[in-house]
Amino acid sequence: MASASARPSGIRFVALGAAVGLSVVEAAGVIVNNAAHGGAQDWRVFVNAGARAGTPALLHPVNPTDVFAYTPGFAWLLLPFAHVPRDAGFWIDVVLMLVCAIAAALIAARTDGLGRTAALVLALGWTPVLNAVAVGQNATLGLLLAVVTIAGFVRGSTLMTAVPLGLLLYKPTYALPLFAVLAVRGRLRAFALAALGGVLWYVASVAATGGDWRWPFDWTAMVAHYGSADFAYNAVKATSLPALLVRVGMPLWLIALAVAAAFGAVLLALRRVDLIEAGSAACIAGLALSPHAWPYDAALAYPMIALAWVRLPPRLQTPAAVVFAVAGPAFLFSSIFGFNPQALVVVGGTIAWLIVRMRRPAEPATVRQTPRER
Repeated sequence: MASASARPSGIRFVALGAAVGLSVVEAAGVIVNNAAHGGAQDWRVFVNAGARAGTPALLHPVNPTDVFAYTPGFAWLLLPFAHVPRDAGFWIDVVLMLVCAIAAALIAARTDGLGRTAALVLALGWTPVLNAVAVGQNATLGLLLAVVTIAGFVRGSTLMTAVPLGLLLYKPTYALPLFAVLAVRGRLRAFALAALGGVLWYVASVAATGGDWRWPFDWTAMVAHYGSADFAYNAVKATSLPALLVRVGMPLWLIALAVAAAFGAVLLALRRVDLIEAGSAACIAGLALSPHAWPYDAALAYPMIALAWVRLPPRLQTPAAVVFAVAGPAFLFSSIFGFNPQALVVVGGTIAWLIVRMRRPAEPATVRQTPRER
């Protein structure tokens, strides 16, 4: 019996160790290559957006690849990087985003009751986290704001929930699933305060676009036009259900129906679990149902991965560790597979969670674990 129980533990150790090793090696190679060329392509787009902050050119770039698909006001935070050498700015960004990733793991560890070492291993071993850092993306900033928001859920703190969630509206696709948690759980005061953050982002975006109060119209048109071309080029890397269904040729009306049904099921399930699980599930479900989710965005699956590691029965941890270790770095071979294997974790994990939660009765502790707002 002892040897039988030790063997799965060894498999888990090897799987998680391999995941971290592969993730670090991949990220290091990408970082060094990007640094040698003055920063990653995505980083170039961000620096150029910072240079155009405060002008109408932010919404009307000369270069069609310079589309800034974030809330325009976020460009103000990139303005300082437009005034330093691009390679130096890239290295600064790498350090800042890595700090965000580590901080997110440590906060999640405390919220979930997970050991710090395990939390860091899961964060660094989930390839999208370090990949986001390596390509100059800001998904780890979004991850940090998301885990702080979840911690605010659990503590029942209006400010600790609303402030990071309002900031997270710099990328609405990251924030909206957590707003859904507040709505279905009746946390209306936190919802309203976080929504005020959206108003502040709107005003900051007016200034960022050179005083254009109608910027949402031009921004939506710009992003929609760019999104179709971006999807055509990068579709094989997508990690969301809508993208997978488009690739298999499903009609758009049927995709919309499937996503709407899945969204309704998620809302019902969010009412049946405690707040830690609700927040974590909202993050991964938001990715799974997003119209736009690339490998670096999958960093937002980390809260659910960490929580699942705590709550999965020991007999399921070994297969989960193997899938985790294989699916993360396997995205590098997406063009060979014809799809991004990370979708097995993002979409597959969301579906599995829905099946389990909709089959079981609501947890009796759910009401007790929903603290009053303060």
